[in-house]
Amino acid sequence: MSVGIILASHGMFAKGILQTSEMIFGKQEKVFVCSLLPEDSPEDLQQQLIAAVDSFDADDEILFLVDLWGGTPFNLANQLIQQQVGGMEIVSGLNLPMLLQAYNERFDSEKRVADIAQTLVFEAKEGIRTSAQHSDTKTQPVSKQEGELSMTVNQRGSLGIQHVRLDERLIHGQVATLWIGNLGVTRVMIVDDQVVNDPIAKASLQTAVPGGVKLSILKTASAASRLNEGLYKNQKVMIIAKNIQTIFDLIDAGVPIEKFNLGNSSPKEDTKPITKSVFLSVSAIERLQQLETQGITVTAQMVPMEEAKSFSQFYGK
Repeated sequence: MSVGIILASHGMFAKGILQTSEMIFGKQEKVFVCSLLPEDSPEDLQQQLIAAVDSFDADDEILFLVDLWGGTPFNLANQLIQQQVGGMEIVSGLNLPMLLQAYNERFDSEKRVADIAQTLVFEAKEGIRTSAQHSDTKTQPVSKQEGELSMTVNQRGSLGIQHVRLDERLIHGQVATLWIGNLGVTRVMIVDDQVVNDPIAKASLQTAVPGGVKLSILKTASAASRLNEGLYKNQKVMIIAKNIQTIFDLIDAGVPIEKFNLGNSSPKEDTKPITKSVFLSVSAIERLQQLETQGITVTAQMVPMEEAKSFSQFYGK
């Protein structure tokens, strides 16, 4: 048994939000769109909904995500639910955080559709915020009291490093809604020598980081020094670098990065495709191959639910 999802809306809203979600979460199975266009009758939409329901396996449960409570998509989906004994739920007020959480929730095969629906109500509301709510959010200063300076084991875990990711978009949908929550991150560390001197970029990052998660924006040398001193050893830090060279520099500075993830790096002059979302120079590729021989694991994942394949498994295959 699995949970199928039907997105139903007036106009092209459902199709658009599906396309947006796939940019963040990747292509998803068992997700169908049903749209009520201006030229359509309610019967036309009803036939779309029936066809979508019939496309699922017999033992699948079905989650309808609709735009408006009491609207035609809701009413027609509700009629289908009334004809079925259990196994179907409707959640209205469709938004992107809701849909992404639905994808995440259904990875747990033990969760029933009714439980998922209740979770989505909370996530959808939490996704609605204003910039004023974050106006007092500041980059958290690092103090000596945040962790003892002595280290007994030279491992990333002892330094508080939870995850290291190459991602030129820094804090965005995939990171904010999926990685941080799944990893239980307590601090995001942006390491970039340019961003640290860009007040506009820093203000944007302060707004983008989820509530309750601390943010550090540091130059490479400062990040390496603070990590090696053990200032974050009692935290769970996600390090994000905009440039692959930054990760190399952290490693060369002695930061015990045993594993890092290639997330996003757009095509530039003299780069080659590594995955569909990662393009790197020949020299960077050669360095990655060298790091693998030294026992450092390099993976590629857009989202944490994807299989983490090592560089030697996916490059050139």
